[in-house]
Amino acid sequence: MTPLFSTVKWAVCLMGVFATLPAGAAPAPPPLVIRHASVFMGGEFVPSEAVVVTDGRIQRMVPPGQEIQVPTGAIELEAKGRYLLPGFIDAHAHIGHVLPAAGVKVEEILPLYLATGITTLRGTGDTVDAQLKVQTFIEANPARSPRLVMASPLFDKSPPYHAGVSLAITDPAQVPAFVASMAEAGVWTFKIYVGMERSIGSAIIREAHRHGRWTTAHLRKYKPLDAIADGIDCLEHIESVFNFVTPPEVPDWPLRDERTYMSAMAVESLRRKILEEQIKTDFSQPRATELIRALVQHRVAVNPTLVVYRNWMLLSDLPEVRQHPDLKHLPARLVKHWNETSQGAGASPETQSLRRKQFAKLQELTAVLHRAGVELLVGTDAPFHFCPPGFALHQELELLVASGIPPAAALVAVTKNNARSVNLASEIGEIAPGRRADLVLLDANPITDIRNTRRIAAVIRGGILCDPTALLRLVPAD
Repeated sequence: MTPLFSTVKWAVCLMGVFATLPAGAAPAPPPLVIRHASVFMGGEFVPSEAVVVTDGRIQRMVPPGQEIQVPTGAIELEAKGRYLLPGFIDAHAHIGHVLPAAGVKVEEILPLYLATGITTLRGTGDTVDAQLKVQTFIEANPARSPRLVMASPLFDKSPPYHAGVSLAITDPAQVPAFVASMAEAGVWTFKIYVGMERSIGSAIIREAHRHGRWTTAHLRKYKPLDAIADGIDCLEHIESVFNFVTPPEVPDWPLRDERTYMSAMAVESLRRKILEEQIKTDFSQPRATELIRALVQHRVAVNPTLVVYRNWMLLSDLPEVRQHPDLKHLPARLVKHWNETSQGAGASPETQSLRRKQFAKLQELTAVLHRAGVELLVGTDAPFHFCPPGFALHQELELLVASGIPPAAALVAVTKNNARSVNLASEIGEIAPGRRADLVLLDANPITDIRNTRRIAAVIRGGILCDPTALLRLVPAD
């Protein structure tokens, strides 16, 4: 298939037009007409005559065979044989974790997201100040940056697990002021973390909902059935479900500060015991079915983030992860930092078989949730270890499909479901008149092979036509 940008060479220059203007100064992009693409609607691809974009929004969907009036000055893309989807959304991303320690600026890696079809990032735990600075950069550089929907810091116990991006709360009376100030700053997602008690967690949910905001959690101390009863909107990580459907006699894996006081032999012995018991988990037993039923009944979304769990659990056993072709697009500083600090590198080879079986159980549970009707999101936890910004989303989609999620359902999750999680369900996530023109055009059908989400011909971000190859060239090599 002819590379798309060889037929619209001048459109590549749009990146230069938009990349360096001050916030608020970018002109409206020219109209755009995408002809003859197969359009993803209702979980399937349907033929179209054209999709017409003006002022950054979808103006008209033209059925096959109907004539259209091309707007004056429009860019016309012949997309016959190509597949048009809503822009992808990474529903679990961080900008304050990892990157500063690796000596990498957020601005350096933002083009990676857009180049891989991701037009929106859902923050899931960073400082508000850091996110506001990134927002300012994004507003001035829309042709090289995805949108960012901001999150609160991680609400945690004292001392918190991740000190740099957490807010320790020890009294429910502190919650209203914290939530109000963050909501005023533009925070959408309020995230409860592993050490939080129910009394404070429930107050965060209550206050966030009072401000019309979304709540999510990486659970441990605060039990999921309690969080669901209290009104939580989402659970982050498949672990937040799995750890509470395993038999109650299975011991908890100690947190990092708790492992400090354990010998290496004791840690490895405990790891083996937990693994041996967890892989026996039966997802049809009452402990599991009760939780799954509650997730469905209360429409609580689950964001599995399988890609980061694969890396945490199996990194020492999977050299293909450390040598993945996706890594060649990243700054060398980031890959070097990962190699120096990788979690999982010390896992004993003797437990490899058990760890592989445990990850298979996480995949099995993900499929069980989908079949039960739980709303799944698609997120990555990038840029944690060997989760390359942008590319990790495609790895996550591949893992979801390998788990038993149909490709069409995975595509709905990464678009429509994720749009709900950022409060933009009426703006993005589906292709329809009036929606923002956040789109990705593929060279091959991702329903027949989910790996085709990587075959990106063009990305449209708010009506701005972006060349993925040119975007990748903006990322420094070292």
